[in-house]
Amino acid sequence: MNKKRIFLIITTCAFALIGLVVLQVVWVKNAIELRTSQLNHRIRLASYDVIFKLRHDSITKNNIRQTVAENNGKKLVVNLNKIDKLKMDSILKNEFRFHQLSDLQYSFELIDKKYKSYTKSCVDDKSGNKAHAWCLDKLFRPQKVELRIAFHNSNEFVYAKMNGMMLSSTGLVLLVITCFGLTLQTIFKQKKLSDMTTDFINNMTHELKTPISTISLASNMLRKPLILDKPDKIIHFSAIIHEENQKLQAQVEQVLHLAKLEKGDFKLNKIQANIHQVIQGAIDTLDLQVKTRNGKIKCYLNALQVNLMADVTHLTNVISNLLDNANKYSPQKPEIIISTHNKEDGIVVAIEDKGIGMSKDKQKHVFEKFYRVTNGNVHDVKGFGLGLAYVKLMVDAHKGQIQIQSELGKGSKFEIFLPFQ
Repeated sequence: MNKKRIFLIITTCAFALIGLVVLQVVWVKNAIELRTSQLNHRIRLASYDVIFKLRHDSITKNNIRQTVAENNGKKLVVNLNKIDKLKMDSILKNEFRFHQLSDLQYSFELIDKKYKSYTKSCVDDKSGNKAHAWCLDKLFRPQKVELRIAFHNSNEFVYAKMNGMMLSSTGLVLLVITCFGLTLQTIFKQKKLSDMTTDFINNMTHELKTPISTISLASNMLRKPLILDKPDKIIHFSAIIHEENQKLQAQVEQVLHLAKLEKGDFKLNKIQANIHQVIQGAIDTLDLQVKTRNGKIKCYLNALQVNLMADVTHLTNVISNLLDNANKYSPQKPEIIISTHNKEDGIVVAIEDKGIGMSKDKQKHVFEKFYRVTNGNVHDVKGFGLGLAYVKLMVDAHKGQIQIQSELGKGSKFEIFLPFQ
């Protein structure tokens, strides 16, 4: 899948997701407004019933009328006696319960409209809460009095009724966003894997083409009549074919071997091994190549306890791979430093070079299969990108750890920790 198509799909999905979130927010907002409107309507119905009850409760009505008349505008709030206040509160509670408003917290007071500062007290907010007020003029003529009821948890009342709906809505939106994020992550991973696989195939084709061409050329030479009478030439070209065939076999085996290891289809043959002897064996294999490039390998084998349980073959391959990389990624004279030291429960092996190094971004992927560090768009170093993937697999199989420290243009350092047991 090309980049333009991926970008188009991602953009379309992103806009659809944003649209879904916006619609969900608008829907929740409208639902809250509808619930608030329904609450106000139920409060209004309850207030009419309160007025009706008070109108037919002649004793309470007369007591209130007398109290308001005695106040005669002296105070803004008319103080009811305890009995009348309890009676009023009882009526309010009964009506709110009947209209399913019993969870509302409220307070009420009678306001004398004759008070000089009455108009300044007519506010829609009381103690930060919406106040609902109803005028009871018709009950107490000629006095003018107003019943004010303030609700202290009207917002919480609305949200409490919508908790389930809002939580499920939010949960579904978050689930969709999470799935979208995971889908994007998977797409990018698959795209990256596809690019790495394509690069691996191209590189493998290039690596296999050379020995195949050499074998083809040598076999054609063997078929010529002039060569048939010269045994030394036959031996020479046969040796070339054998050598190139060995290279082909080694390259194919490398790919198949890693695939087998990734499936876990292997068993370590652990024995008591001397880590310094393993390191020396790996150095002996690579020393000639390094010296050919006028380089050198320095050893600082400082570990005092050197024996551990390990698979010598695989451990030698691990050290050899790291030394080989240090050599290949040193553009000039290789200068490789290998050192060891003990930790409480194991041995640390460090392999350091002064090669091209790598950026932090590349360090994250260096142990991935098929990944190869490049210099710009150029692959200067031959290989399939399997060496460090194999190293990581083997270190993990030995219950060890591997870390990399690298700086672009200054070299890299690999540290392997291997436990004694």
